[in-house]
Amino acid sequence: MRLKNRDLAYYMALPYTKTLQRDEDGDMVARIAELRDCAAQGANDKEALQNLTEAQRLWIEDCLEAGDAVPGPEQHSALPSGKWVQRVPRSLHGQLTMMAKTEGVSLNQLVTSMLSQQIATRAAARTADPTARKLRHVSKERTPRKSTLRR
Repeated sequence: MRLKNRDLAYYMALPYTKTLQRDEDGDMVARIAELRDCAAQGANDKEALQNLTEAQRLWIEDCLEAGDAVPGPEQHSALPSGKWVQRVPRSLHGQLTMMAKTEGVSLNQLVTSMLSQQIATRAAARTADPTARKLRHVSKERTPRKSTLRR
């Protein structure tokens, strides 16, 4: 969501999506999801978030000075119900049913566990693969003109 340009204080007060993640060197990396490439590092969560606030300020100032639209925070809707209908081949349904029976759990518990494990595995692979991270960085649409704080 893009907002009509207002002043810096307005944008700094918005509830942007901030994430923290440890990098391969053990430092904390803080990012703002809605502001492309807006990131900062620190020795711990607190320092990374403090540095991110400064990076956010510079990022937004750069947009305002250039007359560019500043993205607003993501609009978070209510969580989905947790239910959906999924059609699968009968053979797969049978295999999953047998696996659930063998493990002594319900089919729903088994599939939920398998989905959770797959999501965690994929997320770990993305963060552990430096090549993938570099490719995502190169493919970003907007790169701020002023550098973000990186220590």
